[in-house]
Amino acid sequence: MSPGSFFIVVYRISLYYLQAINPLELGMEALKEIQSRFYKDFPPHKEEQVYGFATPSTMKPTQWSYPGGGINQIPAECTISGDVRLTPFYSVKDVMSKLQKHVDDINENIEKLDTRGPVSKYALPEENLRGSLAVTFDEATSGVACNLKSRGFEVLCKATEKIVGHVKPYSITGTLPLIRDLKDEGFDVQTVGYELYKDQLNLSSQPSKEWE
Repeated sequence: MSPGSFFIVVYRISLYYLQAINPLELGMEALKEIQSRFYKDFPPHKEEQVYGFATPSTMKPTQWSYPGGGINQIPAECTISGDVRLTPFYSVKDVMSKLQKHVDDINENIEKLDTRGPVSKYALPEENLRGSLAVTFDEATSGVACNLKSRGFEVLCKATEKIVGHVKPYSITGTLPLIRDLKDEGFDVQTVGYELYKDQLNLSSQPSKEWE
């Protein structure tokens, strides 16, 4: 994926403070479980070392929000937003499908999630109350792994080494629009960037996806 977002919304309904499902606690435990499953589904790929990726695919929460209220009130819902950065050796659609599948599974088995203390519960059968999750995604962009054996890559490396004195190809977890489309159309795509403090040739871009 390339820069994008995901959004996990946690809902609950309560009658009284002592009969409430805390969406903040539910969100923390659910996110922990979803992240754990994500890293099992998309572990470090062997090609990441070849391309010089500093990190494997990641899923990180970056924002929390809730409707507001007093400090002694349990909110009715909360939203966790975050960013998925996927190396181009995995499918963006597969990530979105897997995350949706995990959310659905957690909703069906909400009672099996870890709780926070003896009175922390995510389902109250006697009150006909049950916490739930929903996941949505912003638009995702697929990353691209450039061809390391192409003529274009060879020429760029040699030219950089000749002018700069050295070349160290590397890859980052971000991408630019149209790069993947050009490669899919058969173009020899290479992305190049030169930094003031370290001259390096950027071999590939990595996609990300934001969620909530």
